[in-house]
Amino acid sequence: MKARIGIVGAGSAGLGLALALVRRGLAPVVFEKRTERQVVDEGIFLTLAPNGLNALRGLGLAAEALRRGVETRAIVLHNEHGKPLGTVDYARHASQFGAPSVTIRRGVLGEILLAAARSAGVPIHFGAAVSAVTNLDSGVAVTTGDGVTHSFDVLVGADGLRSTVRALVMPGLPAPSYNGLLGSGGIVDAPDVPPTDGRMLMTFGRRAFFGYIKDAGGPVYWFNSFPADEKQAQLIDRQAAPGYFAALHRTDPAINRRIIAAAAAEVSRIYPDFDVPSLPYWSRGRVILIGDAAHAVTPHSGQGASMALEDALVLAACIDAEATPEGAFRRFEGLRRDRVEAAVRLGRQGGAPKKAQGWLARRVRDLMLPLFVPLGQRGQEQLFAFRADDLPLVKPR
Repeated sequence: MKARIGIVGAGSAGLGLALALVRRGLAPVVFEKRTERQVVDEGIFLTLAPNGLNALRGLGLAAEALRRGVETRAIVLHNEHGKPLGTVDYARHASQFGAPSVTIRRGVLGEILLAAARSAGVPIHFGAAVSAVTNLDSGVAVTTGDGVTHSFDVLVGADGLRSTVRALVMPGLPAPSYNGLLGSGGIVDAPDVPPTDGRMLMTFGRRAFFGYIKDAGGPVYWFNSFPADEKQAQLIDRQAAPGYFAALHRTDPAINRRIIAAAAAEVSRIYPDFDVPSLPYWSRGRVILIGDAAHAVTPHSGQGASMALEDALVLAACIDAEATPEGAFRRFEGLRRDRVEAAVRLGRQGGAPKKAQGWLARRVRDLMLPLFVPLGQRGQEQLFAFRADDLPLVKPR
């Protein structure tokens, strides 16, 4: 299907799809409501699992991501007293799955994808919010905020959790729902914090969850997550956040408190954690949703960007292989739905222990986690083993 394809969203899903389509001889156009600077400054950091890095390999970008990130070789879980509760070993990922895990600044991943898309000649319109979408039998009309209307054979909504395309084209779908956790994080220079040797060190504190990783000679990548009312995110302004976080982690191990103190000037935003309920369909007419617009995966799974990049490769292959948009969309959903819903379930399971409040709940969690960590690792490894870059369907002809 040699279609004219519009893509809304210049995140991992949108830019990844644009690159995958170009590799198949198609000419997509990308619309992004944010500025270019906002795209490359977006968010804080993420961890690409082996399946995500392998998807990047399918775009020719895995080596660059690994070079600019921190290879992540284990996750070590501790209780509020610093007692180890379990280790998730990532050291064999490269030999097991063909790629390691890597922690990388979200904006750096955006830079890598954006530079590759530009080199490939993909037109990218920044500051181009979509204001209307008309889904016709013969095509899709997309109107941007400047009043200009563009025509395509296919439109892809890769515009994230609060997708404008989803709201305009599929308004009956359920909205994202807050899952009870707030979080923040940052990247801060802290020379007195020792490197973690590729381990992401995590603590289930009394009031909040905390994690960090530090490469030798590099900054500390840190994050936290804590149960609170959603409105709390708006009530804690930037000036108040350092004191609020210091109180949250007051009884944590000393190293966590040291990082929070070093990061006091860096805290800029607190993020509510949302789930998108399982959507009954991802497409309507000639419009399809991918990435977080279709199946937001909570940060607790470590799979959001990886699933978005997989979506990009698989949808490009389906569009190339099928004669009609409807056929491509059916094939895509058939290939992806069970897999992304498994990632969503894994993320929800990972978030549940972070909500434990009170002595008894924490004690039960500490007793149960050593039993459940190996099960969680097996669940992760089932996801990691998938090779989007090696599927017969996905390999360009």
